[in-house]
Amino acid sequence: HARFARMMPERGLSRHFPWTQISTWKDNFCDKEFLYHLAMMPFAQIGKEPIFGARLFVLLLSVAVVVTLFYVLRANRVRWPAFFAALPLAMGGLFIARLGMIRSHVLSMLLVLLGVHFLLGRKWRALFVLGFVYAWSYTVPYVLLITAVPFVLGGWLGRGGLDWRSAVAAGAGSTLGLAIHPYTPITLESILTYVQVFRLGLQGVASSGFELGNEIYPYSLPVFFDIYPLVLIAVPLLAALAILLRRRLAPGTVGAVVSSLLWFGMTMASARFVEYSVLLLAVALALLCRDACAGEGDLPGRLLGHRPVRIAVLAVALGTLAFFHAYSMKFYYVYQTKAAPPRFFQGASAWMARHLEPGETVINLYWDDFPELFYDGYRQHYLWGLDPTYTIRYDSERANVLEQMRKGAQPLNGRAMEALFGSRYLVLRASRAGGYPALRFPPFTEVFRDASAVLFRID
Repeated sequence: HARFARMMPERGLSRHFPWTQISTWKDNFCDKEFLYHLAMMPFAQIGKEPIFGARLFVLLLSVAVVVTLFYVLRANRVRWPAFFAALPLAMGGLFIARLGMIRSHVLSMLLVLLGVHFLLGRKWRALFVLGFVYAWSYTVPYVLLITAVPFVLGGWLGRGGLDWRSAVAAGAGSTLGLAIHPYTPITLESILTYVQVFRLGLQGVASSGFELGNEIYPYSLPVFFDIYPLVLIAVPLLAALAILLRRRLAPGTVGAVVSSLLWFGMTMASARFVEYSVLLLAVALALLCRDACAGEGDLPGRLLGHRPVRIAVLAVALGTLAFFHAYSMKFYYVYQTKAAPPRFFQGASAWMARHLEPGETVINLYWDDFPELFYDGYRQHYLWGLDPTYTIRYDSERANVLEQMRKGAQPLNGRAMEALFGSRYLVLRASRAGGYPALRFPPFTEVFRDASAVLFRID
């Protein structure tokens, strides 16, 4: 994202992306996160490398998410909005990591919070405009619609009437945004690609034959609890309180609860949805607390009317928040210092820039190497990147061959690789190269190696 934003002024609205030679993006590129990259573009021009400006941009964006949550809660008369705005940061260390990633889902988190505010106010015109903006900003433009439909259903269950216009406006705005997107009509084809991504993800590696990103697959319950313990504690609590206090809840609160539960279910099916689950969970808990404490004459109101009870509740709430925040930060620290990999291809990219022709294709067996190769070695072209689904849709035969070679199910045949992929060079992380014995023999010749990467020439 940082490198792409840096290159935007010279690339303009180009529909070619030759850095992935066997991918639908090669001749039909679509920047689905156009507004995200456009907003990052001036930051990416700072300094010699774009990464500093991109980090500054995402820092401001992640702070904006938390601040927006606070103001949305305060605008809807929630008690203790600062507490509930801080609650997502205690939900899990990986959520904090995702909040700080240089990826467009952080902008989507901000937009979905605005969408929740508009849904609570039944501002369907604003939802229409927001849906349009979503289509120009994020890979999956129907996140707003997915949030709105259960929200509207929950409002109807809460005896607030069927606010069908809000759901229709969210969907219509996103559809119109896709229809008149700068990359139309390729935007419409990209939706089919992501449907295929999630279909392959639900099948699992064994059935689909392709390994997607870790965030696509569901976590087992023990792993999920280790990463997001407060989420698994808070969701049943939210459901139980919503049932217990159902007669006291405003329609918008019921809508937020139902939407939160839907996103939680989607998160259990695919871990990449956790950011929406966590944000909606915080909103739903805040609104539920607001409604439960609204009446001074009933039990919650009478209990909170006593100073010792208020102090005890506050102490328990702050203690819980502090404990899980500390747990999340510990997980985040380990994730950032031990689990997060270093940049692997700086040395290899410098060698390629000196010895290969600009635009010469280099074989990358692993698609998850592509973001770094594109950032540091953007002078060269590669085979696939970001997700194998783009390659499957472009050329399923070569995609299968590449994947079989990557997994070791098919031996590396240098001459066949050169003929099939049109390249005489292969790049790998040094830690992965040892898993391919064929690389020790002709026609492969090692031409570069450092502590993190190795390059082979096919003679």
